[in-house]
Order: sequence, then structure tokens, then C-alpha cells
Amino acid sequence: MLRPHALKGELRVAAFSPSARNLQRGRPVYLGGVRRVVMRARPDQEAWILALEGISDRAQVEPLRGELLETPDADVLREDDESFFVHELIGLRVVTEDGLELGILSEVMQPGGNDVYVVKTERGELLVPAIAEVVKAVSVREGRVVITPLMGMLDDSE
Repeated sequence: MLRPHALKGELRVAAFSPSARNLQRGRPVYLGGVRRVVMRARPDQEAWILALEGISDRAQVEPLRGELLETPDADVLREDDESFFVHELIGLRVVTEDGLELGILSEVMQPGGNDVYVVKTERGELLVPAIAEVVKAVSVREGRVVITPLMGMLDDSE
């Protein structure tokens, strides 16, 4: 939560997704560890203004400034079938399009331009740029990431 908004207990929040599907009316959220239901939601500049069940004045909101508005993974409405959480990637098998087993995805680094998957292989760590040219499919359900390695990525000389 960014800050209180006005006097009637509304909150100004930043959404991770422009559509803010998980912040719409009727959606369950947790604020300060307490389950609330979104009663009203409206966009305002680059944020959202929310009214939550059980909060009716600014004095109730003020102590929650800076708190994270959360939704359990099971309740999250995903943007599309290819959306996933970073923690869901950890432990997935990484294979090439040819079916060569490379190892297990152990970490996701987020240095800036694109994510980088750290894969634990028999020979050590393999760094895989998470770009469309390399990552062809991610299936949390099947427990695997399919890649097309860039030239030199799998060379024994490294």
C-alpha cells in the first residue's frame, strides 16, 4: 500500500499488473495479515484507489502505510496461461528441444533487461537468458523448461 487516500478509509496502491485483475471488486486480499474483500476499485493515474471491507476511515489505514497487499497464490487470477510466479520455476527440469536433460533450475536472477535462469548441471552452473530466442516453453504442470541453447552455451570448454 502506498498511502491512505482521502478520509473514508480508501487506500492508494500500486499494482504489479496494469489490469489489476486481483484488485477488483469482490476479490479477497490480505492487508497487515487480515483478510479483506475489495468493495470498490478504480484506477487513478499510475495507481489504484481501493475500498476494503471493514475499513471505513483514514485512522484505520494510516498504520498500514507501506504494508504489502497480498493474495494467496491459489486465489491469483493469472494474466494468461503462460503466467507463473518465480518461485514456481525453482526445481523445474531444464531440457533442450531435442530432449537432452541439462539440469534443475535452481535460481532466477533478475539483473535488469531480462531474467536469467541458473541451472544446476552435472558440470556446474549454466546461465540461461530468459528470452524468447532461448526459452521455448515453461510448463509448471509438467515440471520442465524447454530451451534452445545459444551457440556456445553448452560448450565443454567453459
